Amino acid sequence: MNKFNLKNKNLVAPCGLYCGECRAFQDERCGGCISRKGLCLKYTKICKIYTCCVDKMRLRFCGECEKFPCEKFTKFFDTPAWYNETVGNLQRIEKIGIKKFLKEQVKRVSQLVKCAKEKRVRHCSGCKDWPCKKLKRPSLTPA
Repeated sequence: MNKFNLKNKNLVAPCGLYCGECRAFQDERCGGCISRKGLCLKYTKICKIYTCCVDKMRLRFCGECEKFPCEKFTKFFDTPAWYNETVGNLQRIEKIGIKKFLKEQVKRVSQLVKCAKEKRVRHCSGCKDWPCKKLKRPSLTPA
């Protein structure tokens, strides 16, 4: 697993995704959305959500925007599961703050990593038992 600190607040992307779960982060190929200034690792292009939220609106999270959730945000996520999770994450951050949210995410991802090791796979995406009760949507992989 990546030697970066899983509690680093920069692992929470402007859209609400937690980059510590991502296969690229765990393989030490990426330090997260904020560290790459929105540059998408897989397609090597800048994320439109990052550009709008951070560069244009000068915000940390989309949930801070008065237009949230805007059409750009809604169209970005191709499944209801991802959309609902990111909206839920942003609402959770607003309610409990980034430090407590990070604690929850570190605990969740640590359980996923432990489960993957027990099943002798590198990541949840390689598990034959997916979807499971720990991860009901596709695992986070570089977009």
